[in-house]
Amino acid sequence: MNQRERLTKLLLKQSLISLLKEKNISQISVKELCTSAGINRSTFYLHYANAFELLEYVEQEIINNTSAYLDKIEAGDNGTTYILAFLDYIKKDEELFTVMLLTSNENVLFPKRLLSEILKNIDSQLQLNVPDRLKRYTYSYLVNGSLAIIQEWIQEGFIISSNELAELIFSLADHSLLAFDTLEEK
Repeated sequence: MNQRERLTKLLLKQSLISLLKEKNISQISVKELCTSAGINRSTFYLHYANAFELLEYVEQEIINNTSAYLDKIEAGDNGTTYILAFLDYIKKDEELFTVMLLTSNENVLFPKRLLSEILKNIDSQLQLNVPDRLKRYTYSYLVNGSLAIIQEWIQEGFIISSNELAELIFSLADHSLLAFDTLEEK
């Protein structure tokens, strides 16, 4: 991808994020995106078929960038290292994650998809001792619980530290898995 393409995609991404603060994706027209980004509609159509395709591109970019960022993190003594890195990453790009995890209410699948990808990437670090047949349910529980905590944290304006929140999420997940181990022994 050349520099002009990167700039065009960046402008469209910024335009989309800005418009998603005010309205749902189904209410955003290509014309609005182009006007906001300062590009021609023909340029938009060189890259995307519609606003939904742009949103899909942005979502995948977020997942890829987050995974790449977390891949660089050294494993610590426990899973909080990765959770803390993820929370700091969210905080670093507050506007983007606020829109994508909270405001964009029409697209409820993205936040879960993002956290599912993160959990899959760190599965070996967390060393979940869960039978394969139950992993899907366990992940669903961990993703939904963690997502609710992270969304609350963002809504409250990050009033507790990333460290404290990482410890909370890890502790809740760890206790849940300990309870699971107890059930398995019965």
